[in-house]
Amino acid sequence: MIPTVLSYDDRATPEALALALETGQTVIFPTDTVYGLGGNPWDRRVLDHVRRLKGRLPDQPFTLHLWNAEQIPRYATCSETLFQKIRHALPGPYTLLLPASDAAPIATVSNGVVGIRVPDHPLFGDVLRQPVFATSVNRRGQPPLNDIAAIIETFTEVDLILTGSVCGTASAILDLTVTPVQVARGTVPPDLLRILSGP
Repeated sequence: MIPTVLSYDDRATPEALALALETGQTVIFPTDTVYGLGGNPWDRRVLDHVRRLKGRLPDQPFTLHLWNAEQIPRYATCSETLFQKIRHALPGPYTLLLPASDAAPIATVSNGVVGIRVPDHPLFGDVLRQPVFATSVNRRGQPPLNDIAAIIETFTEVDLILTGSVCGTASAILDLTVTPVQVARGTVPPDLLRILSGP
């Protein structure tokens, strides 16, 4: 298989991405942190294919990527107060752990919790208009690949690769299911932690 490779801002990208998500194709795409590997979160074939490519365990959840923060209340249960606090963090380089709603795709939920990202990248909002699941682009136990040549060489069994700039550092993970908010991975500005943990 030879993947189709397009820049995220190529004229052909919106149609190619929409077709990929509609027809069960596997996609690699840029975010504000690292490249993501995923697709339609309700398509079992794509989910199984990504798990096989990664060597990922069946019970490991994926992250749900949304194109803007306004979509969060559909897939997660949070109060209006918490949602207003979340607006200070997104879009941005954070994965938020929140109580999952019934609408959250099963593959992105673990023990009633969904991990949600709203990347600060023009692909999201400018091009993408539906939820996608994703994981970092690497084999299990290996560091994420952010060099597009290495990605193309290593992941030949994907259908569509969208190129674009990434910072190369994985997102911080914030657990908003507990009080005070806990940082599960990475570093978070103290001012943001105060906002998220405040009354």
